Amino acid sequence: MSSKTYFPDGFQIGGRACGMKKEGKDLGVIFCPGGFKAAAVFTRNRFAAAPVIISRKHLPSGYALVANSKCANAATGKRGFRDALNICSFTARSFGVKTDEVLVASTGVIGAFLPVAKMKKGISDLRENFLKNPCSPTDFADSIMTTDTVRKISSFGNFWACAKGSGMINPDMATFLCFILTDARLAPGMKKIFREEADVFNRMSVDGEMSTNDSVFLISSMKKTIPESRFRKDLAAVCGEIAAKIISDGEGRKKIIEVHVTGARSEAEARQLADFLAASPLIKTAFNGESPNWGRILSRTGASRVSMNTEKLSVYICGTPVYRGGPLRFNDKNLRGLLRKQEVSFKVDLAAGGGECVFATTDFSEEYVKINAGYLS
Repeated sequence: MSSKTYFPDGFQIGGRACGMKKEGKDLGVIFCPGGFKAAAVFTRNRFAAAPVIISRKHLPSGYALVANSKCANAATGKRGFRDALNICSFTARSFGVKTDEVLVASTGVIGAFLPVAKMKKGISDLRENFLKNPCSPTDFADSIMTTDTVRKISSFGNFWACAKGSGMINPDMATFLCFILTDARLAPGMKKIFREEADVFNRMSVDGEMSTNDSVFLISSMKKTIPESRFRKDLAAVCGEIAAKIISDGEGRKKIIEVHVTGARSEAEARQLADFLAASPLIKTAFNGESPNWGRILSRTGASRVSMNTEKLSVYICGTPVYRGGPLRFNDKNLRGLLRKQEVSFKVDLAAGGGECVFATTDFSEEYVKINAGYLS
């Protein structure tokens, strides 16, 4: 992140503790008095939460966004939709806008109903607070955290972003909650740029689990016009840094693992295999144990449906060749020393073409099991 954090013009933002969590902030509001234009990418999970479906319908224009933690409002049936719309309409009345000019986002436990009364109180309090302190971006960032251990904020050029995500991270359009604010005008081609640059979030995986609530919003107050090249560069920077922070804060992680697939018939096949390898519990636990067990990588690769030349296929661990059509001799002591580092890697060269892809993932640890065995946000 740049040394001086930039926050875009035209927004009021804050967070508040409403009693949904045992402690800490749990409700956030973004308000744009002049109105905003927005684009978003959402989860492809078939059990998409009520806020995801409602925000899809309310895009691409609006004035306010309400986000909450503790309760995902997913798999909550008709009541879940009524509750989310109730929050939209209450927020609209509070800020003097229309119901369909309010976006919503939720994260937390699936199957729990929204504490509507607590949320309304928090929205009212924030509305009053904006008259005195209209800009508290860190409070908003804190309000969306669940199992996160650190606040995730990035700022480059005309862009500011925050996100929550630590577990249930698996690529498919979006893999967590992320809010990117800018005062740069969204010209017609900018939404395509957003989808392209947000794709970095599809090349990371913590545990292979896709959430019901995944949402990435790009919201512009439309205050300034900047060159398209600068728009792309700065947007790419905030997306890249947020993705790195998500992986770094992966639940219980001890290692950050770079998964590199080369030699595929196409980029799509390389990506398919990288995703498949990144989600392997056996590979992830091997790296947690700092074991150069290339057999797990080879076996998982062979279980995939991508094309490969098995006689020429190669496997590398931390840059060390360990297999090329058969086992290779390597310095076990040196490789184990490399595996003790926090950032490690492995590469599979399929020897079938020119397609390649790089994924970021984490190891599996005992701490990950403890966090998720008793998870109730």
